[in-house]
Amino acid sequence: MGVVEERLFTPGPTPLPPSVREILNRPALHHRTSEFQTVLARVTAGLMRLYQTRQPVLTLTGSGTVGMEAVLVNLARPGETIAVLNAGKFGERWHAVARAYNLQVIELTLPWGSAFTAKEVGAFLEDEARSVDLVFMTHSETSTGTLHDLPGIAGECRERGRLLTVDVITSLGVHPVDFDQLGLAAAVAGSQKALMLPPGLAFVTISEAGWERAKSGGLPRFYLDLQKARASLNKNATPFTPAVPLVLALEESLRLIETEGLEEVYARHARHASACRSAAQVLGLELFSERPANGLTAIRAPEGKDGQDVVSVLREQHGIRIAGGQEPMKGKLFRLGHMGYHHDDDILELISALESTLNELGWIEISGARGVAENVFAEAVKGTP
Repeated sequence: MGVVEERLFTPGPTPLPPSVREILNRPALHHRTSEFQTVLARVTAGLMRLYQTRQPVLTLTGSGTVGMEAVLVNLARPGETIAVLNAGKFGERWHAVARAYNLQVIELTLPWGSAFTAKEVGAFLEDEARSVDLVFMTHSETSTGTLHDLPGIAGECRERGRLLTVDVITSLGVHPVDFDQLGLAAAVAGSQKALMLPPGLAFVTISEAGWERAKSGGLPRFYLDLQKARASLNKNATPFTPAVPLVLALEESLRLIETEGLEEVYARHARHASACRSAAQVLGLELFSERPANGLTAIRAPEGKDGQDVVSVLREQHGIRIAGGQEPMKGKLFRLGHMGYHHDDDILELISALESTLNELGWIEISGARGVAENVFAEAVKGTP
């Protein structure tokens, strides 16, 4: 009897499309060949379209955190003070990476589940962070399911001449990220989210102002030297051995996104998020985030209940893996991932399994969540031109 494949509804990694899996099973290709260089050139062009930028997008081998560390060490200078917007685990990560390089950090901190507004960030930049040049933030905070106001915050930074670097790891391909129009200094993404690949690649793009600053940066770096990566990319190569199978599969995942159409990709994520939020509401559950992102839905466990029980029963009884809360929110919430390769029917199955799980746990006695989600999808079809 074969092993039943667990179905992923986590905030990452996410499911792999069949055509991506097929490419991952192909024989290895040497990275110092014209064939690979051709693929890397096409991949880079596709990433530039996804980021909506004229700047090159660098493909690094490593997780999204590699990209975060890379932009920080290339833009920051020894002993410098930077500003971090922190409202969750990945806002905290910017702080942790900076402190590892002995940088000073001024933080604007909000409780988990809260969302930064442009107004409060503007006040922060005028007050505590008035002498800071570099600002770091996370667009979609995965630990809380929160989407921060990137356009508004970017505008506040532009107005004051600050260089804003953004972790778009769980927003790229879910929400619009117009790098050039926003005037960002740098942005970082990862492969295992909406790009529908296994973990192992990070993607970094840097503005002209960011590149100018990187020339005079003084933090130690070798593998993470982005000027070296940019010089190699000019020859359609990488300075070190890349994760070749992932780069080859990336070309296919970008093809799938462009075939569907970027606006439809955004609409699909919005539709799936709306279905999950509506289902949670009819089940009498409370969303955790005050400004939910479309890549995942964070749901607060009722008082006296353990969110990890939902995670366990879905996995053991239904073969579905979701995510629980992280660190201070462990047991207090659970997170439904719906970014990347999911169809409407997948979301309906997730909602049905969630409803069944909550009944099994004795949390609810009602039903109808699937029907509510079906109505969301039906209304979306009606609204399609």
